[in-house]
Amino acid sequence: MPVSGIDHVNILTRDLDATATFYERLLGLARTENESIAAGFRGAWMRDKAGNAIVHLVWKDPASDRYGGYEPGQPTNAVHHVAFRCEGFEAIRDALDAQGIGYRVNDRQYGSVRQIFLVDPNAVNLELNFAGD
Repeated sequence: MPVSGIDHVNILTRDLDATATFYERLLGLARTENESIAAGFRGAWMRDKAGNAIVHLVWKDPASDRYGGYEPGQPTNAVHHVAFRCEGFEAIRDALDAQGIGYRVNDRQYGSVRQIFLVDPNAVNLELNFAGD
């Protein structure tokens, strides 16, 4: 059974709206309802242009035991970062500047990939990769 790619990334958040807005404004993902709402979970699925749920956002309910031991904003131990294939290097860099979000650019000395590194509102390290951009 070969793996063909990453299906989605799940991020816990105390501020669902701010986190969804971050992914909408920066990466152009569309917020849709989380299919688990019927089971009592509050969240959003952030979808790409093709409708794929790339990022699952789950609200960390302080009154619930669900996700006990996990706290948004705390280090994620062995998971260092999440990388996304992106297009529009200049547009995303301009959006980061306009929103006052700190980032670091890596114009690699080898290959044609440019990268932007940043942190989302929940302390998740993000790597944005732009091939030939």
